[in-house]
Amino acid sequence: MKRLGVMVCLLLGVALSVSANVWVLTIDGEIGRGSSAYVRRGIADAEEAGADAIMLVLSTPGGYLDAAVTIRDHLLAATPRTIAYVNREAFSAGALLALACDTIYMAPGGVIGAATPVLIEGTTVIAASEKEIAATRSLFAATAEATGKPVDLAAAMVDPDIVVPDVVEAGKLLSLTAGEAIETGIASAEADSLQAVLTAEAIDAQGMVEFQSRVVDQIVDTLTIPWLAAVLMTIGLVGLFIEMLVPGIGVFGIVGTLCLVAFFWANFLVGLAGWESIAFVLGGFFAVLLEVFAFTAVDFGLAGLLGLVLIGLGFYTAMTGPFTRPQDTLYAVVAVVGGVFVAIVVVVVLLVRLPKTRLRLGGVILPTAITGRAFSKRGEDAGDSSAGSWVGQEGIAVTDLRPVGAGQFGTQRIDVICEEGFLQKGTPIVITQDEGYRKAVRKREIS
Repeated sequence: MKRLGVMVCLLLGVALSVSANVWVLTIDGEIGRGSSAYVRRGIADAEEAGADAIMLVLSTPGGYLDAAVTIRDHLLAATPRTIAYVNREAFSAGALLALACDTIYMAPGGVIGAATPVLIEGTTVIAASEKEIAATRSLFAATAEATGKPVDLAAAMVDPDIVVPDVVEAGKLLSLTAGEAIETGIASAEADSLQAVLTAEAIDAQGMVEFQSRVVDQIVDTLTIPWLAAVLMTIGLVGLFIEMLVPGIGVFGIVGTLCLVAFFWANFLVGLAGWESIAFVLGGFFAVLLEVFAFTAVDFGLAGLLGLVLIGLGFYTAMTGPFTRPQDTLYAVVAVVGGVFVAIVVVVVLLVRLPKTRLRLGGVILPTAITGRAFSKRGEDAGDSSAGSWVGQEGIAVTDLRPVGAGQFGTQRIDVICEEGFLQKGTPIVITQDEGYRKAVRKREIS
């Protein structure tokens, strides 16, 4: 009878055990911007592989709330069942991630909670404003509500003014030990290992896949550091602005484009940059292009200023979100203002020096004609473009050439492009190339 009982128990255990693919994602340490890219890819790969469950192993003091919100959204939207295993601690933003999972298991000695937002200035910790606390409290409550956990306890982890009878008194933040978390319904059970969690979930451990952090996650974490993001932004702006002023698509345009692609790629992966940010920047560059190539008869005006505002707005929205820490928001503002200012200064310096040095860096790879048709030849109809009839004609620049502008040749005013990059209004000029729709000029030496 005893043998029969043992055999029945074994058969029941085999029958109840489920062979499943479980993807294990681990966050050990501070939650950074790279953490959101790591979890995002892990969930996507798990769903693509048809995983039945995703286990998030947490041992974190917290970190960036905006990164945690991005992870939280991915966890709530995940198709497979999600399981949080608090291996040691899940404080602050880590508690939010645990609450976003369908089930929470606690390791012996594990703790969870203490999630009120704070500001860190140097070595000083400053309490967040009531507005920030209220927003974070609602976020925790909504997350707990979505996963069927006690809403009042989740809110009490953020707001010390919330009282939960027999659990937490006024003026105290809620932080729960493993036993308290289980007793209050935040966690389901205690487990001393990942194997114990799988056993409790009746999942075969042979189907466990440990998803490893990759180099790309470290790259994303690095590229989203505020000062490095500011460097990428500045180099990108300077490179593209130089390319606008000098004919062709050259090395500055390529480097600038690569820097901006890296900037937006990293911030897109962490959930900060969206298509609206890219649209703002592209719209801004288009406005600056109009200012440089179309509105050359006046000084830097409305189109250029609007373009700079749109570019700054695009970069700012790519670096911040609703739950970005105030100090990081300040860093973003400084980075955007500094990057745009440095780019403008560099461009102004180049405009001043280009006529003296005859520096021509455009067209290194693919020289192109910039100007469209805005004139007709003398004595010819609009369709004629025979080359050479204007070469050698002398005139005067009637607008600043930056490098596109207008020149007066006898009684005719035509659009021209300056080979030297920039010439001031009133400078004597001579046509050196006539390609039909494109006429190149340079400063005429007066003997």
